[in-house]
Amino acid sequence: MLRNDDAVTLPGGQGAEAGGAGPARRAAPPGRHKIWELDPGSHCLLIGTCLSVNDLRRLLRKADITVAPGTPDYDIHGYFVKQSGARSLLSKLIHKTLDRKYGAQIARFRQAAGADDLWAIWQNAVNEGDVAGAYWALLTHKATPRAMAIRAHNEVHMLSHLMGKSSREENRRVRQLEAECAALAERLAKMRSRAQTAQQEHDARIRTLDAQLAVALRTPPAIDRSEELRKRDAEIDRLKARCGALERCLRTERKRADGAEARLTAVTQEPGPPLEPLVSTVEAPAHYDPAQQDDDGDLSGHALLYVGGYRDVTPRLRAHVEAMRGIFLYHDGGIERQNGKLRGLVSQADAVFCPVNCVSHDACLRLKHLCKRQGKRFVLLRSAGFSGFVSALGEIVKGTRQGGVNPAASLGSDTEVPAPSP
Repeated sequence: MLRNDDAVTLPGGQGAEAGGAGPARRAAPPGRHKIWELDPGSHCLLIGTCLSVNDLRRLLRKADITVAPGTPDYDIHGYFVKQSGARSLLSKLIHKTLDRKYGAQIARFRQAAGADDLWAIWQNAVNEGDVAGAYWALLTHKATPRAMAIRAHNEVHMLSHLMGKSSREENRRVRQLEAECAALAERLAKMRSRAQTAQQEHDARIRTLDAQLAVALRTPPAIDRSEELRKRDAEIDRLKARCGALERCLRTERKRADGAEARLTAVTQEPGPPLEPLVSTVEAPAHYDPAQQDDDGDLSGHALLYVGGYRDVTPRLRAHVEAMRGIFLYHDGGIERQNGKLRGLVSQADAVFCPVNCVSHDACLRLKHLCKRQGKRFVLLRSAGFSGFVSALGEIVKGTRQGGVNPAASLGSDTEVPAPSP
């Protein structure tokens, strides 16, 4: 029979009743031993492996056992080892705490069918590092042979030595790391101080450069024009002067064109006597001599439309027609002016001249169609020269004069007359 009727006094603490006298040890429930039923030599290793110091102090508070301040952990451990060998309130609390803490391991060992299964489960738990719970479940299992319990005890005992060595090495490593950490912290503080000093110097340098830049911006820089820039400026000035001259020439030509359109409108609306004063105001170019033309060539105010050709020849054509008392209408053939304006010009003209070598294909086809619809004479010129136009116009006038027809009236024919090349 095991009894626990002695009062236990821990060093520096009060005595506590561990338990009163009791009857003979009752049989444990089928399948598992109680902690006080185990071999007394296993209690030290069992308490040290399966319960931490915090667990032990918590059990003391729960059992209302007072411990003097400063009691070493070793004395508390020894007290629990002694109490585990007898059935008492404290041993019951120890057993209940271990069952609750390692319930999963107990359930795993309960599934074992025999000693071989118990040992296999134990080995797997050790390999997985779950030693404390497996050791408690193995020792309290009734199917565990004594030899197996002794072997497990020896393995845990060796593991405790190894863990103690590992703990001492870990403590040494921790102290070493703490020293290294302190050294690194000191280095970091020095580096931060140097970085702060460098940052202050950098900020001061930036402020100095900003001040210099502000002064430089307020001072106009000296202009050093290279030869290339001077040539470029001279070219720009030359182009500006040329552009101004061209603009003045354009304004003069526009005024001349507006005057011609006004005269054309007046002639179209009131044909007859007012024509001669209007034509007489048009001056021929200096190189053109109207006296060289046929004296009998008189267009009597009829209008001729010239489509296409060269711009530098157009003034001579205009002067020739106006010298013959005709009206000269002009269209560039689709280069700048839209071909849609041809309809209105053809309706105002009595004959249309078109040089095939200097006119757009679209304008030529449109002229042919319009002249056919409006019954206007359409003359195709093989070249855009001045002599070709004069020759073609002269042939038309001479042909109609030899045939006894008024030259002016003959311009109303709708036949096409290709003019000979000059």
